[in-house]
Amino acid sequence: MGTAPLNPTQNKFGAGTIYMASVGSAVPTLTAAAGKFNFSWASPWVAVGGTTAGLTLTRTPTASDFFVAESYYPQHILMTADDIAGAFAMDQVNKSNLAFAWNAASTSSMTGSAGAWATSGASGAKVSQFTPPIIGTEVRSMLGWQGQDDDEVLFIYQVLNVATLSEVANKAPNPQELLMQLRAELPATNPDTNCGALSTAVVPYRSYYAGTNFD
Repeated sequence: MGTAPLNPTQNKFGAGTIYMASVGSAVPTLTAAAGKFNFSWASPWVAVGGTTAGLTLTRTPTASDFFVAESYYPQHILMTADDIAGAFAMDQVNKSNLAFAWNAASTSSMTGSAGAWATSGASGAKVSQFTPPIIGTEVRSMLGWQGQDDDEVLFIYQVLNVATLSEVANKAPNPQELLMQLRAELPATNPDTNCGALSTAVVPYRSYYAGTNFD
């Protein structure tokens, strides 16, 4: 009887931390020690905080079959599309999360018709107004994630939120949620040169792993 090569350290749990930034932001330079990532997510990257069920990364390739009349089986199975998305529900309502949910990117990048925060007053008398971007002026974002064990990191370099936003106010314990269904586009250039990747090596996303535990 064969024996399965069980390695409990390769079982991964926990939601980790989700980060977002406006598209074109610098991708962190990854460093690690003792099998753990030890870099910092510097500004303009922002942690979204608490979520309902963490991050779900999906890849949905589309294939089409080519047949010839002489065969019942596909002569070729052709890849025709590739849909990559990151989905989560943000449970914290704040300026940056509202901006990312409404495709206005970061609070610092919102100007004019691309969406803007306007404020009056200060401290407890402060009033903030959010104007979401109108159709056609959306600002793309970047998505990052670091695993709870600090040995996994991923980036999706250019995303647009296509989720239906329903800010439902309900009785406890149900919080208001900002739904995120971030579909990936192919960026013009590669913003991530970790592990020696060239600027011409353009892909929608990459994932990274620290140490030798994944070998």
